Amino acid sequence: MTISKSRLKHISPIHKVVFSFLLLIFSGTFILMLPGSTISGISFIDALFTSTSSVCVTGLIVLDTAKDFTLPGQIVILCLIQLGGLGIMTVSIALLSFMGNSLSIKWRFTFRSIYDNVNPLPVRGTLRNILLYTFSIEIITAILLFSRFIREFSFKEAVRHSVFHAVSAFCNAGFSTFSNNLEGYRNDASVLLTVSFAVILGGLGFIVLSELFTLRSRGFKGFFRGFSLHTKLVLITTAILLAAGTISIFILEQGHAFKDFTVGSRLLTSFFHSVTCRTAGFNTINISSLRESTLFTMIALMFVGGSPGSIAGGIKTTTLAAIFGLVYARITGHHQVVFGGRALDRDTVDRSTTLIIMSGLFIYLSTFLLLFLHSFDIDHTFLSGLFEITSAFSTVGLSTGVTSTLSNEGKALISLVMFTGRLGPLLLITALNVNRKDINYQYAEDSIMIG
Repeated sequence: MTISKSRLKHISPIHKVVFSFLLLIFSGTFILMLPGSTISGISFIDALFTSTSSVCVTGLIVLDTAKDFTLPGQIVILCLIQLGGLGIMTVSIALLSFMGNSLSIKWRFTFRSIYDNVNPLPVRGTLRNILLYTFSIEIITAILLFSRFIREFSFKEAVRHSVFHAVSAFCNAGFSTFSNNLEGYRNDASVLLTVSFAVILGGLGFIVLSELFTLRSRGFKGFFRGFSLHTKLVLITTAILLAAGTISIFILEQGHAFKDFTVGSRLLTSFFHSVTCRTAGFNTINISSLRESTLFTMIALMFVGGSPGSIAGGIKTTTLAAIFGLVYARITGHHQVVFGGRALDRDTVDRSTTLIIMSGLFIYLSTFLLLFLHSFDIDHTFLSGLFEITSAFSTVGLSTGVTSTLSNEGKALISLVMFTGRLGPLLLITALNVNRKDINYQYAEDSIMIG
């Protein structure tokens, strides 16, 4: 026992994060396999897939959440979404903090590294804000959805649907207690806008939320100047992606999937899917009915995802901003990536480049394996496979119909992709290399021909 404790003490915080997520996933798997969780039982691989999708707040499903799971089963899924959204490490540190226990230096550095070292608040202040913003936004979202659902459901059913969708929306999960997701509310602006803004807030990151909710307005210009560079980049990049996604989907589908829609319905549907395809996975139309050009656009939005320190997946908005800044700097002959008179440090630019390369390679290899394992009886096989893998990696949850056709091997692959996407390639690299020392010597430089 002494040896075990000694070994446990030397496990790095990053490894503990990985193990904590695995423990939650497998705990959820076995709970979902209990007789009271489903209507007609569930296999181990389906329970594992559902638990992984819930903890990784992805939203891909192999069973109908509304029809195949009992109320206790849906509550288990909801708890897995909430715990996965907040992050096991965040919850663990919060409990320790509120109990008055001191945090080790390792855990403090680990916690700050996940939030990119831009948060000026102490660890406990950060945790307090995380829990405060999470539950406040979820409660407000639930109340707004309840005011709509009570018109067509009983009180208990309205509470169940509103609470489930509020948590699922803010945690960017995309799970729904309706079999057709939100297709029944395609023209309901109150529901779609409520869900959209909960998704957006969940994808901004707690650092940004903290600045938004604590900085007092001195007029728009003064208000914006008071933000950190991180928050400015997140807000600007998010706004650009939302606008670009809305316009692209609106134009591409107006004579196709939207041909029978009114102009207002087209705008609402385009905006909603521009929001959800980046991280949440709710849908109001059948994704497989969209044009290939639209699907390709959505893949690009999914790949970017949300922002650092948030519940969303993807390479993150600030990574995209850093890469575009790097390209602009190289084209204009600058040696630094500059935004608003402030230069990004070289390490941030290098990590952004590494993250994009690793993510692209991982998606490419995972798509190859998925296509190798399956011969899908669907249209646009390659694009559908790429869409499924990108959706899983970026923890989005949208699908063109691939999920329902997966074999056990395919479900295991998608589960691995969801797990990797939730933790992030850089976090996994850190976990694998946490005990390695930096190499401080340098080699003589040389050049090669490129292009």
